[in-house]
Amino acid sequence: MSRTGRRLRDLIGQCRGNVAVVFALTVSGMILIGGGGIDLMKMSSNRKYLQERVDATALYVANGLTSSTLGTAQSKAQTKLAAIVEPSHGTLADIATSTTDGTLTLSASLTTRSSFLGLIGLANLVTEASSTVTWGETSLEVALVLDNTGSMADSGKIDALKSAATNMVTTLAAKTTSANSVKFALVPFATFVNVGSGYSTASWIDSTGLSPNHSTYFSTSLNRFTLYTALGKSWPGCVETRPSPYDVDDTPPSVANPSTLFVPSFHPDEPKSTWFYTYANSYLGDVTNSNDEITKLTYAPKYTSLTGKDFSVSTFYSNYQVAKGPGFFCDVKPIVRLTTNTTTINNAINALTVSGSTNIPEGLAWGWRMVSPQGPFSDGQSYSSNTLKIVVLLTDGTNAINTFNTPLGGAYSSWGYPYSNRLGNSPGTNLRDGLDAKTRTVCSAIKAKGIKVYTVGLMIDDTAGQQLLSDCASGTDYYYNSPSAGQLSAVFTSIAQKIIKLRIAR
Repeated sequence: MSRTGRRLRDLIGQCRGNVAVVFALTVSGMILIGGGGIDLMKMSSNRKYLQERVDATALYVANGLTSSTLGTAQSKAQTKLAAIVEPSHGTLADIATSTTDGTLTLSASLTTRSSFLGLIGLANLVTEASSTVTWGETSLEVALVLDNTGSMADSGKIDALKSAATNMVTTLAAKTTSANSVKFALVPFATFVNVGSGYSTASWIDSTGLSPNHSTYFSTSLNRFTLYTALGKSWPGCVETRPSPYDVDDTPPSVANPSTLFVPSFHPDEPKSTWFYTYANSYLGDVTNSNDEITKLTYAPKYTSLTGKDFSVSTFYSNYQVAKGPGFFCDVKPIVRLTTNTTTINNAINALTVSGSTNIPEGLAWGWRMVSPQGPFSDGQSYSSNTLKIVVLLTDGTNAINTFNTPLGGAYSSWGYPYSNRLGNSPGTNLRDGLDAKTRTVCSAIKAKGIKVYTVGLMIDDTAGQQLLSDCASGTDYYYNSPSAGQLSAVFTSIAQKIIKLRIAR
């Protein structure tokens, strides 16, 4: 073989060796990169896993913690974390607690063996998590203000609401071990809010006709409870909205200021229908010979004579056919005051029924009163940083009161008849404008007290309606637009998770 041939052979041999080395290094690098990605994914999963359990443990330890029991925080945290962190996720270590200025900080680490990064000396994967929560008298008060209007019967909305709301209650209740640290209230709303017929003798109900609104629809002073008795009927529990400025606040009711009392609803006997005007709830004879519709409505002697008494089913509305009488339009279920009993709340949610029109400001005002330390119930704790107060509003529509081309202006609601002008609307203007203005006022007042407001619009296409709910919420993250009933469960789950996080200081 020539010298040139031998050199060529040697060169080829050297190249083969280099290629083998390069190939081996390339394959090893690819395995390391791919395997390292798997290890990093494991670390990310462990970090989320550990953070959730550190958060839960911090809340657990903080509940019931007092100045005299601060020394137990470390042992309680160690015991709780050891019980809820599964060994398959790694070795728990570095559990530490500290308390400063009414807060408890808990930190911990989780170590697991790497699968591939050990090739470069990273045999262990360590993740860390910490959580800081307030401790002491921390509590949570949640008022669910839920639309029960007739349109909620469509597209499976009411059933979806029942499922989503009960699941949220169960989720929030499960995040505490203190019997009194989480309370719930329920405010179903439609044309009215029903406070419960059992409060007929309560001091905050205007049972003696002191309020300026009590005899608005009677030509002489009459007592509404007396009229119920005379008609052989019982007050179903609904109340009218208080006169401004008490309509959208939590001023305690007092006989010293009759305007602050709550007037029991009493649907007046409406005039008999004629060729010119038709009415939904005429259950007595007009008695008077006057042709004036307002005079017919308010003529007091008819409640004494009881001429032509007729409590038959009204057929005025195609989707609301119930017996005529003074309780007309009061079909919404009663409120449930703040309670720690989740069974009571969930049973009430599952019993909700639908009818009537959308009266958002009235629902919100009563939602506020549920968590307020003021009367009529005074169930809420004081407005304090140690109490997290929440109002969750759900509605599937925009504010509305049925309006008709009659001298009465429309239907009777918690705001009385439209012609009474309690909403501040000039004759002929859209009642929605007045209701929207009241909604904005009560939302601002609620938030000014430090109460967090979540709003949910269910299948609302109206842009102004969506904007109203967005403005009412405590922030952009507190407003939800649910385009379908099927998405409502996810919405309420998200709200529950955000409420839980609000209890964690950082």
